[in-house]
Amino acid sequence: GSILAALAAMALAARLGAGERWRWAVFWLVGLASPLTIYALDFWEHSMGVALVGWAAVLLFDLAHGDTRWWRALGAGLLLGAAATMRTEALVYAAVITGVACVVQLVRSRKVVPVVIAGLAVSAGLVLLLVANNALEHATAGGTIRATRAAGTVTTQQVTGGRFGEAVLTAVGLNPELSTGAYVVGVLLLALLVLVALRSASPEPLLAVGAGVAALLLYILRFAQGPGFVPGLVATTPIAAVAPARGWADARARVVLGFAVVALPLVWAYQFTGGAVPQWAGRYILPSGFLLLAVGAWGLPALARWARVGFIGLAVAVTAFGLAWLSIRTHDVARASAALVRAPEPVLVSRVAHLAREGGAFYDDRHWLTAVTQTDLDHAVDVVQQAGFQRFGVVSLDAKPGPDQLGSFHRVGFRRVRFFSGVYLRITTYA
Repeated sequence: GSILAALAAMALAARLGAGERWRWAVFWLVGLASPLTIYALDFWEHSMGVALVGWAAVLLFDLAHGDTRWWRALGAGLLLGAAATMRTEALVYAAVITGVACVVQLVRSRKVVPVVIAGLAVSAGLVLLLVANNALEHATAGGTIRATRAAGTVTTQQVTGGRFGEAVLTAVGLNPELSTGAYVVGVLLLALLVLVALRSASPEPLLAVGAGVAALLLYILRFAQGPGFVPGLVATTPIAAVAPARGWADARARVVLGFAVVALPLVWAYQFTGGAVPQWAGRYILPSGFLLLAVGAWGLPALARWARVGFIGLAVAVTAFGLAWLSIRTHDVARASAALVRAPEPVLVSRVAHLAREGGAFYDDRHWLTAVTQTDLDHAVDVVQQAGFQRFGVVSLDAKPGPDQLGSFHRVGFRRVRFFSGVYLRITTYA
């Protein structure tokens, strides 16, 4: 998926006018010095989702510039539909990228019918893939999975004040915390990077050099805090900051900027809340990060050599930092999962929503239940009792042991298991 996304970035760079040599530079930057490098090594669907959206953006970029052939538009719709079967936010990107492309072409050509036909072809391809996926889910799982999850996301996630902070953090956050300080650092980093991109090639680059040094210091301070998440798009993709600075002056690059930026408020309005800190590069807005990276990488040659090297160096450094954290975290989770599997209790009830998913490679014959709320926990106790088990363990992140009694079970002990990076799981045993 990440290789296909890098090829899509290469195709976009070609359409923006990059020479063949620099197109390959864009390919390697996207593949080896971006968040997609991290997601290539994580058994998740993000990289493939970005690749599908990226190639749809290539086809719809062509639509915006005069290629209104219906079969190419249908292909873009099929790609977007396939992405939506894996990533809910692909529906937002499908609507925005198609809308921007159609509006741009309509303004350019003043021909309504070809644009309408192309727009309908995109919609047809999208719907066709979603219907096919729905039928597949009914045939194999007896009900819907993706559609139910997507509908649940929209209906249960409300626009609240907390969303603003999560939006800022996933956009620019260098530090993994929801705090005013983290927001200020992230916005400052964005401003410094944009300033470098704007002023590095000027006759008096002193201000740009100072901004570059300040940005480097912010990264050094973050790295000095030790391995961990870097949640923001800009912080993990510094080359993306070149996109608005250098791309706005180019009419073709502005189309790709529109693809990337217009979708952001909609994604932020309906994304899952509560997970902005423990993630890399704003994973719900990865397609925007990819598109901004493609434009930013295309625009690097316009910068002074020192600035170009600096942006690439920061991209490589933060990606290497992410790879180190990925290695540390996955090994820690593996050790914790192995310890849970060896637990003497015949049933483990997790109060951590995704703990069982984290340790999926270690299920074996272990009986798992997940009970996030107190109501869930009461039901879990009933399940354990009706199944005839005399003991079970409750796994949580709480600093204190659980209550003395759950149903007819009494607490008989507790212990701790290291999860990762100073985080411990507490197992409370009931009998």
